[in-house]
Amino acid sequence: MSDMRRNRWRVATAAAAALAAGALLAGNVGTAEAVPPEVVSRWDNDVLHANSIGASAVLGLPSGGPYTITAKLSAENLGATAIQNYACQLSAEEGADTDSTSVTLAPNSRQAMVVHVVHNFTGTRQFIFACTKPAGSPQVRITQLKITAIKVNALDNQPIAIG
Repeated sequence: MSDMRRNRWRVATAAAAALAAGALLAGNVGTAEAVPPEVVSRWDNDVLHANSIGASAVLGLPSGGPYTITAKLSAENLGATAIQNYACQLSAEEGADTDSTSVTLAPNSRQAMVVHVVHNFTGTRQFIFACTKPAGSPQVRITQLKITAIKVNALDNQPIAIG
């Protein structure tokens, strides 16, 4: 066999061995299987928010770990005067992670509101949803309140730079 032919054979043999080794290793490396999500959902379709502080709930999760939690609702001003700063907040484990939103509710109007947090629960496994309004303001009817917590495999929660 000539030297050139021998070199080609060595290169081909080495390439075949590398390909076989890669296939063997790939076959032994299993893919990480995701744990099915754990979903906890609570709802109330009709809540009358009469006082300035009210419309709140303390909710618990069945297990610790990383969760994404969303609360959405429709807030309806039942009065003839505007409500400035009608605010709702979602707070995980005594304020470790929070989100809040506020709106101005025109007289006899309705607005959708959403709050969302992600948190790795390691302590109380509790989160709080609450809405507040200025003292003396008209009543608010909260409808279609849905609060959903979904346990996930991992969280990557980082600030972003916009601008």
